[in-house]
Amino acid sequence: MHRPPNEPTPRAGPARPGPAPGPPHPADPHILGALLARHGWRRHGGAPGAYSRWTPPDGGGTSLILPESRAFPDSADLLTEALTALERSPSPSARDVLLSLRVPGDEIRWWREAPDPAAPAAAWAAQERLRAGARAMLL
Repeated sequence: MHRPPNEPTPRAGPARPGPAPGPPHPADPHILGALLARHGWRRHGGAPGAYSRWTPPDGGGTSLILPESRAFPDSADLLTEALTALERSPSPSARDVLLSLRVPGDEIRWWREAPDPAAPAAAWAAQERLRAGARAMLL
């Protein structure tokens, strides 16, 4: 239905850049660690088997402490603090990590591995005859 010409236009709310506010639930420490590594964050120290410390790719900003698993009693607190630090981080990669956590999806990477032919490739005319024969057989 059309709006009368003298009726005011409804205004849309302000666009919200970036991911929705609030931490993504549930956050898996292994997935968060993989995303940090993929986006250039560097792993430094930490207690092996308990937690790891991550710093932004540009070297500035706050480091994150990420639990190795959810088995420890304070792992939920550490994950919440890490996600809060990512939300407040000025690093552009922090936003990318949060966006990757919030957007569900699968990642598929594939490539074709074709061995080099043992025999040389067919000549142009021979290839055309093969294509014409295959086309005639299909039609």
